[in-house]
Amino acid sequence: MLKPELRLLEENREFKQCERIQRVVWGSQSISAEVMALTQKYGGVVLGAFVKGRLVGFIYAFLARRNGKIIHWSHLMALTPKFRDQGLGLHLKLAHRDLALQQGISSICWTYDPLQSRNASLNLAKLGARVEEYVVDCYGRFPSIIEGGLPSDRFVMNWRIRTREVEKRLSGKKAGAVYPLPPRINMTVINAQGFLENRKIDLDHREPRLLVEIPPDADLMRRKTLALAKRWRLETRKIFLRYLAESYQVEDFVAVNESGRKRYYYVLRRHASRRSTPPERGIGQKL
Repeated sequence: MLKPELRLLEENREFKQCERIQRVVWGSQSISAEVMALTQKYGGVVLGAFVKGRLVGFIYAFLARRNGKIIHWSHLMALTPKFRDQGLGLHLKLAHRDLALQQGISSICWTYDPLQSRNASLNLAKLGARVEEYVVDCYGRFPSIIEGGLPSDRFVMNWRIRTREVEKRLSGKKAGAVYPLPPRINMTVINAQGFLENRKIDLDHREPRLLVEIPPDADLMRRKTLALAKRWRLETRKIFLRYLAESYQVEDFVAVNESGRKRYYYVLRRHASRRSTPPERGIGQKL
């Protein structure tokens, strides 16, 4: 795992470099250097990852209020393409956690696209954050080369950074074994183009644990077959809205080797005493 230098950004030129990284990652700039400098000065966090003195990624988070508590809302996390899949996202999140704890913050919240397997693995499997809501078209249409014009549906995450559950997950302990595998909500096949597609979706399961499979290559799918990517968005939207309303929670995200290929599943667990709350539209992390 690559070991970057992690520190709070200080100089205007560093905040300007964050503008450049935003344009590289999303094709447009969301937060200006001026706003980042003010956020850093007045209680938020703008944390940079440097490799050989060069800024290659950052987290931008601001103070917010959620459910009556002061939190950090992590609106952006971006890594330049060359430095993805090298553990830098995890390093940034852990460093942000340390800074938030020093400020007396107990929760860091953000959003992410449920079809992004890379982010699901980081957020759920490695960090132990929890899905609190599914928000339909959270940002509306916005200029993003990642989004590909799809509705910007998002999970709202709450990372309760002081809890024993998070401590266990960060130490490498899983939430619990998933074998034998629970029933699948969606049955999938590989199509002629080599992409995963749904053949059958069952919205009437009531088992304590269920699986939802997602594609391993959502970004490639959007570039090659946008119509199929849109189907996945609408089909998984239906799945998650249905089961979250039926007191299921997203418990984990797992990768399983089956028949010579890796498959990616959300693990849903039913909590009979809990009901989902209406989604709040608004702020969040784009990825």
